[in-house]
Amino acid sequence: MPSKKLITLLDSFSKVDLKQFQKFIHSSYFNENEEIHQLFGIILKSMQRQNDKQLIINNKQQIWKQLFRQKKYNDAYLRKLCYELGQLANMFLIIEAQKRERVHKDIQLLEIYKERKLFTHFDSLSKKVNQHNQLASIDYYQQYRLEHLHHTKLEKAVGKFKTLDHLERADHYMDCFFIIKKLKLYCDFLDYRHSVSKEAKIGMIPGFLDYIQKSDFIQHALIRSYFLVTNMLLEKEEASYFYELKDVLAHNIGDIAREELKALYIYLINYCIDTKINAGRSDYFFELFDLYKAVLRDEIFIEKNTISPQDYKNIITVGLHIKQFEWVESFIQNYTEKLPEEHQDNALTYNLAKVYFHKEDYPKVIEQLREVEYKNLVYALGGKLMLLKTYYELDEYIPLDSLIDSFRIYLRRNKKISKEVQQQYMNVLRFVKKLSNIDPYDQEAIKKVKKQVEDCKALASKKWILQKIAVLEK
Repeated sequence: MPSKKLITLLDSFSKVDLKQFQKFIHSSYFNENEEIHQLFGIILKSMQRQNDKQLIINNKQQIWKQLFRQKKYNDAYLRKLCYELGQLANMFLIIEAQKRERVHKDIQLLEIYKERKLFTHFDSLSKKVNQHNQLASIDYYQQYRLEHLHHTKLEKAVGKFKTLDHLERADHYMDCFFIIKKLKLYCDFLDYRHSVSKEAKIGMIPGFLDYIQKSDFIQHALIRSYFLVTNMLLEKEEASYFYELKDVLAHNIGDIAREELKALYIYLINYCIDTKINAGRSDYFFELFDLYKAVLRDEIFIEKNTISPQDYKNIITVGLHIKQFEWVESFIQNYTEKLPEEHQDNALTYNLAKVYFHKEDYPKVIEQLREVEYKNLVYALGGKLMLLKTYYELDEYIPLDSLIDSFRIYLRRNKKISKEVQQQYMNVLRFVKKLSNIDPYDQEAIKKVKKQVEDCKALASKKWILQKIAVLEK
């Protein structure tokens, strides 16, 4: 029967993957058993028809009947076919991954040419590898493999060496590979040690950082970057490492692979947030904003022309915090379409309303939000809350009271809202209602509400409500 492991594996395939895999198992080079192809077709139809994976797993008799019609059920044979289908799926994933790893594939081919003494083929491919794969796109280990292959190829071709240049470079890149891997592991350890209860036994070789700093290895942009990250995490109060790393990344954008740049910028972003902003250094919001602009400019956080919803949200939040309203509005107009399709609905309307609210252009907020029905729960709650604040800011008490009533009903009826979140918003409605009805000259009543707000644990927009109370205080 189809195991949970097989169904989960196939369920991870995209539509394109499934089409390609179908071609893959049709190929007699990889699969000569027509029964496996038929089995895959049956499972695929079942997966498309039924969302319940367990139902497919338990449907072995039906699958057998479709596969063999009148033949007596044989559980062991069905298991064997499912196992072989799973092995083919694994092989397909490996081959697809190798297609994306061009450098790795080319170096493997060079190794084959060398073993077969196809030296003309070796030299021709080697030139292409050197032309198309600079340090930015080929890691140190692959550089080591490439140089070592050149060295051993000379040994096979001539039997003796006139130069050891390739051997020296192979040794250099192996050292680079060790240094960068050690630094990256140590950075991971330093980054996680405060959030993971059990501490990993990952230490730094005595004098290792001093050795790197004094050696020629520090001239490699990637090694220098992780050397700076290490020091940034070890000496959090010393901001010079942060600024130097920013500078290194800005000036070596073409010498560091894109995936490495992303990881390094995340270290910088986390340093701004965790080490500085959370410690009260609000000036680092400007540094954080500069980092976000850099990753957008160089498309470091853009994957397949798509930006993650979390990055999109964070960039807007930071931009609004430092009042870069025009820039944020332009960002929303240009990048909302780069969100994953399922996150695009109403994102433009909601976030533009957010900009107008921060600009205190309240009529435009109402224009954006009043007629919109949000499918996304976060946008729905955020939109209603923003409209509530807007009516309060404009002293529009009739629509405010109406919205409070309809919002309360929405919170009670929507089963997707957790009790905790429901309570946070119910308390907002309660306090906004009190503030809208309070006598602005009754300071005792205002103090009483303030104390209630301060003591309230479950309260959305607590900071905004306290600001509105401060306006009433005299």
